[in-house]
Amino acid sequence: MFLFKSHKKDKYEMQLLGAVQISGHSFFVYKNFDGEISLKSGKEEKLQKAAVRRMIRLNPTVSRILERYRIKPCIDTKTLMELAGGHMNDTCKVAMGIYSKLSANLRSLISEDTIKEASMLHDLGKVLIPSKVLNKPAKLNKKERAIMNIHSMLGYELLKTQNISEETLDLVKYHHQNLKHSGYPMIKSDEHIPDLGVQIISTADKYSALREARVYRRRLSKIESLLILYKEVLEGKIHKDIYKALVEYASKYDKAA
Repeated sequence: MFLFKSHKKDKYEMQLLGAVQISGHSFFVYKNFDGEISLKSGKEEKLQKAAVRRMIRLNPTVSRILERYRIKPCIDTKTLMELAGGHMNDTCKVAMGIYSKLSANLRSLISEDTIKEASMLHDLGKVLIPSKVLNKPAKLNKKERAIMNIHSMLGYELLKTQNISEETLDLVKYHHQNLKHSGYPMIKSDEHIPDLGVQIISTADKYSALREARVYRRRLSKIESLLILYKEVLEGKIHKDIYKALVEYASKYDKAA
């Protein structure tokens, strides 16, 4: 792990370059004004908050989205920590598991590094979603659901200010889309989305979320989670090859009850 050296400029003014996973732990990758690279976990609150504030400052679209939904730009530190230490790790693990079980032909269409980075950055936009919505212990109403659904677009706009590839950005933006294109954000008629990468990230995200305890429900078993996702296969939302790869991965590596 690289150590960060103090600088006469604001030591928290750093550029987010992406995310990596090392020995089962996830880190955000930053570069400071001297060009030095650092790996930082989500527990380093001041750095993470400063990085998000910098992204907001660099892209006025973020503020416009927040204003449209009457959201004050408050950065949820708890969410940052959970993203770095829990759901981000789990989604990445499942996404890489799905990727590894796909045919060589399908794997050749998208890089392993893109899947890894996108899976660890996909929910970054949730740091700007109000906690009362994000952690509501009940079903969201229509207004709250609309607010929750902007997290993928917020993540996309935040990361546009950084040195993140267009391919990764698209996966962050559309990780709640499906094969029927009935998810969110809405796809324009002339817009193309990378369906394979989106399928890998969205399926891994869903499976990981189902296997986690949430404030509004218990943790679901492996069988329960796979059955829920199989319903989406039947509905044409998840490709059968992606689902098959998930089942192969989960059967071998998901040993929890």
